[in-house]
Amino acid sequence: AEVRPVGMAVNALLDRLRRALEAERSFTANSAHELRTPVAGALAQTQRLLAELGDVRAHARARDIEAALLRLSRLTEKLLQLAKAEGGLLRAAAPQDMRPIVSLVLADLPGAERVETRLPDRPVLSLLDIDVFAIALRNLVENALKYSPANTLVQVELTADAVLRVSNQGTPLTGEAFARLRQRFERGGSTEEGAGLGLAIVDAIARGTGSAFTLEPGASDGVTFRLTLPRS
Repeated sequence: AEVRPVGMAVNALLDRLRRALEAERSFTANSAHELRTPVAGALAQTQRLLAELGDVRAHARARDIEAALLRLSRLTEKLLQLAKAEGGLLRAAAPQDMRPIVSLVLADLPGAERVETRLPDRPVLSLLDIDVFAIALRNLVENALKYSPANTLVQVELTADAVLRVSNQGTPLTGEAFARLRQRFERGGSTEEGAGLGLAIVDAIARGTGSAFTLEPGASDGVTFRLTLPRS
C-alpha cells in the first residue's frame, strides 16, 4: 500500500515524457511535410522567373532566391528523415537483403561516380526497414562526399555479417568531434553547406534499433563510419 503511490507516480511521469517526445516528433514531421509543397511551388515559380528575366541584376537576385529555396527544400527533407529516424517503425517484419538498396541509393545520388562499392556475393539479411537503411546510407555517403577532396574516392562496404562501412579521405575525425557531430544541427565549424543533421539521423536510427554507430579508429587520413545493421 505504501509503495503503490510511488509506482503510480513513476508511471504517470513516464507517460508524460512519452507524450512529450511523441508531440515533438509529430510537430517536426508535420511541419516539414506542410512546408514541402509551398517551398516546391515557390522554387518552381522562381525558376520560371529566371527563364523569363532579361535584366542581369534582377536575374542575379532571382538566382539568390533560388539558392535559398533549394537550401530550405533540403532542410525540409532532412527534418522528415529525422522524424522517421526517431519514430518507432524502423524494423521490418522479416529479414531482407540490403545489397539491392545500395545500388538503388547510389544510382540516384549526385557524385556517385566517386563512390566505390564492395558487396558480398551472398545476401546480406537485416531486419532494418529498407527505407530506413536507404536514409542512413544516403546521409553517410553524402557526408563522405562533402568532406573529402574532389579527386578522391569514397568507399562503401557492406559485409556478409551486416556491417556497413563508409570511408573517405581527408582530415581525420576525433572521437570527441564525432560525439559532437551526432547532435542535431551541429556542423563543427565547417564552411560547407548543410543542416548539420546527417550524422544525427544515422545516430537516431542506430539508437532506435539498438545498433552500433561508431567511428573506426586508427585511420591517419580520412574517416570511416561503421553502422551495424540489426539481424534479430
